[in-house]
Amino acid sequence: MFCMKCGTKLPDNAKFCFNCGASIPEGLGGTAPAAAERQVSEAPAQTSPPETSFPAVAGSHFTLLGRYPVELPQATAIYNQLWAPFNREGLQLALMVRHTIRDLLKGHEVENPVEFSAQTLQYCLTACNPLFEKAVDFLIDHDIDYVTKEDLWDRLHDAVASTDLVKAMQEDNAAIEAYQKDLAVEKEADKASWKGGGFSITGAITGAIKASMMNTAQDALSSLGRSIMGNSYSDRLECFIRDRSAKRNYPVMAGAFISAVCRFDLFGEVYRLLVAEGVVPQVSFATSKADSRRKNLLERFANGKIEKEEVLEGLCRCLEVTGNTLPVYETLLELEPSAARDVFRMAEAEGEELQLARSVWGEYMNKKKAAEKFHIPDWLPTFLSRSFFLVSGPAMLTALLVQLRELPRIFYGEERTCINIALSADTYWIPANVENVCFWGMGKEVKLALDNPGDTDWNGHNVHFHLVKFIGPAEAWARHVREQELQEAQEDLLAGAKERALQAFQLAGEMGSAEAFWQLANLYKKKKQEEDAQWALVESAVLGKREAALVMYLLLKEKQHEQRFVYRKLAAEGAQTLVAQGKYDEAKAWYEKLVEEKDGTACLFLGQMASRGQGMEKDEALAMEWFEKAKSYGCEEAGAAIGALAFELGQRLEDKAGTECGEQAQADWQQAWHYYQWALSEKDPDAEKKIRALGLQVGKAMEAQGEAQKALEYYQEALELGNQEALLRAARLCADPRKETFDLTEAWHLYRKAAQDAEKPEDVEQEWDCRKALVPLTLRVACLTEVMADQMEKAAYYYIGERIAAPLDNAMKSYGSRAGVQPDQVVILCDSTHSLFWGQGEQGFLITRDGQFISSLGIRISLDQLGPVKCSDEEAVAITSGTVLVHFKGQQAEDQDFCNLLNEIVLPPRPTK
Repeated sequence: MFCMKCGTKLPDNAKFCFNCGASIPEGLGGTAPAAAERQVSEAPAQTSPPETSFPAVAGSHFTLLGRYPVELPQATAIYNQLWAPFNREGLQLALMVRHTIRDLLKGHEVENPVEFSAQTLQYCLTACNPLFEKAVDFLIDHDIDYVTKEDLWDRLHDAVASTDLVKAMQEDNAAIEAYQKDLAVEKEADKASWKGGGFSITGAITGAIKASMMNTAQDALSSLGRSIMGNSYSDRLECFIRDRSAKRNYPVMAGAFISAVCRFDLFGEVYRLLVAEGVVPQVSFATSKADSRRKNLLERFANGKIEKEEVLEGLCRCLEVTGNTLPVYETLLELEPSAARDVFRMAEAEGEELQLARSVWGEYMNKKKAAEKFHIPDWLPTFLSRSFFLVSGPAMLTALLVQLRELPRIFYGEERTCINIALSADTYWIPANVENVCFWGMGKEVKLALDNPGDTDWNGHNVHFHLVKFIGPAEAWARHVREQELQEAQEDLLAGAKERALQAFQLAGEMGSAEAFWQLANLYKKKKQEEDAQWALVESAVLGKREAALVMYLLLKEKQHEQRFVYRKLAAEGAQTLVAQGKYDEAKAWYEKLVEEKDGTACLFLGQMASRGQGMEKDEALAMEWFEKAKSYGCEEAGAAIGALAFELGQRLEDKAGTECGEQAQADWQQAWHYYQWALSEKDPDAEKKIRALGLQVGKAMEAQGEAQKALEYYQEALELGNQEALLRAARLCADPRKETFDLTEAWHLYRKAAQDAEKPEDVEQEWDCRKALVPLTLRVACLTEVMADQMEKAAYYYIGERIAAPLDNAMKSYGSRAGVQPDQVVILCDSTHSLFWGQGEQGFLITRDGQFISSLGIRISLDQLGPVKCSDEEAVAITSGTVLVHFKGQQAEDQDFCNLLNEIVLPPRPTK
């Protein structure tokens, strides 16, 4: 039956609800479904056991990220302590049983689903027995010695009957029995393990429970295996049975059975007894309120109403009152993955860390978050076999380590071999209880903080580190171990103790010694362990040992393997230590050897040495040659080096020009400009600002000397990078018909852009009107024609260029000839009837090459005398005179577009006399 107040499932003989304390009327039962989550109450207890004083409880106080406290009520902390072993061990057991049954079913079909379900039930019950025995011991330890294991099973009879596993057994039995009757095959029915009408769920459960108490888990598993096969039926019945079996997910049903019975039902019964006897206080949760608060926090954060700090603070408050902590933990990790250590520690206090770990791991793996964030380094050898768990971020790593600890058989198998975990760039915390793991850094910024590094026998735990950086106390510890083990290894090697030397070199290498891995590779090679030797060479090369990288390059060069270039580059980078030590000749010789192999990185470093005068006279021209060669060899960093050097040379010339005058200063300005252009082409971050300023400056000087075309080129470079003054100066050069740079169309575009970018666009527009007024009308009309050809090419009722021929005949017959216009003088035609077929061009207007406007209304006027026009109410009207120039039959957007262009490009703001 179920509590009427909170819905908690209760034993039939319950007098009050152990969750909310509500009284249970006698004879009241219920059929509400059992909640598949931790049982909680939403209101304070109405009735409770006699008041008892309880001592302070560990696990009441937690801190997230050292800033956000979580203070759990005493009753909640006690509840979590009690529930933790049931929660943790129940989930472990459920997952292991699911894994075992899945393995058992591989390659097999269930031929008798009822028998298999019954055997699965018995196996599950047998597997649950140790937890029931612990529950009895636990109760006895708290002076409740009147409850046996059989009593607990009896109290949970209804809970067992309500599971999907038992329901499936019952449904399959009824369905197959009905199908047998339909087939009327009595002979086949006799072969089955069930008889029509003889099946009893109560009897089956009772029998299974009794059998489970007598059997070991291995006996039950053996019986389960035998129940998979061994029956034969008619073809039709066999197909029917197999079809039903195929729809059953027995591993999942078995796991869900154990999870529900051990984690929730069994603990619920134990907790009820403890509360009833006054051993523990009654707990009360406000789960619904906490869940709503969590959702509100996330929504407000997504809308930018609150900061992340307020969300984290609010989520900590949710943890203090909720009975369903998992979604809160998940949200915390989603918001702040670096809080993984603190969040999992809180989850561990209630035995929820494995459930949280599976949730986090599934989130990353199912949504492929790890693959999206993970960058596999180019040095990771594709020619060597080694499988990795790809891990991105501290939350994912903690989730994996928890599963490795709690579910070793699932992850490791029967042999507890070491697994490899590849870590993306981030900071991780490694607990001291981790075992059988190799941590691999897949980037230069993989940082590890270790739990008690000096007091933990990492090697004894079979924990190894590769290509990682240690931080915090682990940094000094790793340095000490590296130096000590490297010295001992070299002494052992001299003494002929190669095995001891090998182990010491391995440990020194794991602490970050490139030399140790180099020596280790030589030892492995002598032992004919070629793959181990190559892995040691890889690690040595990545850690900076140039000789190891060169050996790998030459090895892969023989095989023409594509990764050879990666190790050739590492060989060049490894020689940077020689430069840092001032061994320039040795470094130069090493780089020149790699240049013979066409390595761009070596060329880059030679260029750097030349530009700095390291081991040679400072020679920037030679440096630029090396950088150019590096770029031609495919060195990605070469472009930045070219840009930086070009910028430096430009800066030097600019400074020099500032102290000069006349032609020499001008020459230096121009040369500086070209260097800045070169730097910009290589995406130098500072070159853009220089070109923006210097382009204007040099352009002005060119313009003052009468070299308008050169000035325009400088202005254009500067204006493209946002120089507003250069933009206006370029526009003026293009708008001046006396200059060789005259291009009215370009001037119009430039003035429009200047107006858009200006603080006072009306000033720019006024200047344009003044400038265009100085341009002959014929040139303005030509500009209008050019702009219309570009912007109104697809206009339906305006004709220019080749499209004008067909409608022009009608226009000439209708009104053009009377005005004395020759067809070859017309450059623009408007059909105001908006007709695409008959009568096309008979009404509207013409514009001639010399700027005459001829309308079908009998108007002929020079565009200079017209003044601005407006398009409204299906008419084009001269604003100054109010004269209607043309009637439009309907309203079209292109009419307004034409009027705008006519006003902007051709018509003066005021008509001329």
